[in-house]
Amino acid sequence: MVFIMSEINDSFVQLISSVWHRFTPSNSDASTLAVMLKPMDVAGEEVAENIEFDDEPSDFNAALEELAEKTGGI
Repeated sequence: MVFIMSEINDSFVQLISSVWHRFTPSNSDASTLAVMLKPMDVAGEEVAENIEFDDEPSDFNAALEELAEKTGGI
């Protein structure tokens, strides 16, 4: 088992918010958002390690189809 630690923290949330939304949340709000985003970041990293595809959409679709076959999905 590989331990994955999220890089999302208060400063990251404030930076991204300022760039994407032209708004910088307070330290308290940024902390709350970081706590909410960390589990999603970790889950995404775990899934990304198990799906093999590159940036090409056709490879992405093929990887999803292969994954569906392995797991009994559509």
